[in-house]
Amino acid sequence: MLEIEKLVFVWNADFSVAGGIRALKEVASGEHSCTLCEIAYHRVTQTSEWKAYKKSLGIEVREPCRNQLKADQLAAAGGDFPCVLAHTEAGVHKLLGAKEIDACEGDFERFRHGLGLALAAL
Repeated sequence: MLEIEKLVFVWNADFSVAGGIRALKEVASGEHSCTLCEIAYHRVTQTSEWKAYKKSLGIEVREPCRNQLKADQLAAAGGDFPCVLAHTEAGVHKLLGAKEIDACEGDFERFRHGLGLALAAL
């Protein structure tokens, strides 16, 4: 099993003025184009459940938008957003892609369970 140095939760959004405007429109409509956002956010703030989960992981956690990724992270993601990446001594690995995150249907517990299985398999 590889030791995880850092987890990266990558939002299916761009960090930009246009991306911010799109996010505000989604908040107003109650819809999310990013299923990871749907799991982690309630309106404009992260849920207490999500914050507690990140803290419970006991490792460094980052949450960039897709256009903020470094080259090795982009390569690991392979254009599959949202996703969860793990940094290990052997490099960057994609743990969950859009298909797995979408399958959670916005349910935090399903996401947590799926990520737990992916972490155990690493």
